[in-house]
Amino acid sequence: KKSMRRRRFGFYATALRVVVANVGPVVVMANVASLSGVLSDGGPPPGTVRLYLCRHGQTDYNAKGLIQGSGIDRELSAVGEAQAEALGLALREVPLDVVGSSTLKRSMQTASFVSRHHPTANGVEHEGLREMSFGDFEGLAVDDHRDAFQVVTDAWARGDLDHAWPNGESPKDVVSRAKSALRDLGLFSASSSKTLHVALVTHGRFNKLLLASLFGLEIDSIVQANCCINVLDIRRGTSGGGTPSFDDVEPHTGLPSPVVSQVLLNYADHLAQTE
Repeated sequence: KKSMRRRRFGFYATALRVVVANVGPVVVMANVASLSGVLSDGGPPPGTVRLYLCRHGQTDYNAKGLIQGSGIDRELSAVGEAQAEALGLALREVPLDVVGSSTLKRSMQTASFVSRHHPTANGVEHEGLREMSFGDFEGLAVDDHRDAFQVVTDAWARGDLDHAWPNGESPKDVVSRAKSALRDLGLFSASSSKTLHVALVTHGRFNKLLLASLFGLEIDSIVQANCCINVLDIRRGTSGGGTPSFDDVEPHTGLPSPVVSQVLLNYADHLAQTE
């Protein structure tokens, strides 16, 4: 028997690049060939904020297959800087109001490449946007500990989202602090009505867990390349009652339609020249 937790994160196949649009109670998925379709659609619908959720550029630990988590704070490699520059160029035409990141170096450095094209955007950083804590696994090579790694991810696949890395975090822990951080930043509140476009540079596993929670996707069906772009339209808070908004959603649950009305997952065409 499938648990409610498992159904909430869901087990739906997803393409690397997907648009999700609400048509009444139905969620329709369609492939997207490029970012241009999102950038030319006239912007977010009334009452929503468009979130460009990105992953940071490559570090030397990424290149070596070593786990960083939240406890190892590496800077971008030369490849990572090239990726971050490409990300900045990809988003340069977006009228960003906010450019944010976690408090880890790889995230802040990548965000700086976006910010240079948006001098009037507000810059924000938040501890709650940090990568998942992998506890005792941080600093280890995934290939050398694949069986132990699999024990944890298999527990998640069975629906046990409370299962944490030894001395680290569980998916529930990460999703809870992620949504709390977004609320703390006030990006989706009724008082931020002039904020329409927000870019946040975060982390691979962090993004996977947040997106899986929001859209009922299997965690490991979501790919997050270094400096990829995910685009979400999120309904901002209301002054009370009426249409559900981000402020009405409790952690660990899928967002009800039409709180999230559009998403572009793992867009990475802008990185072709950095490979």
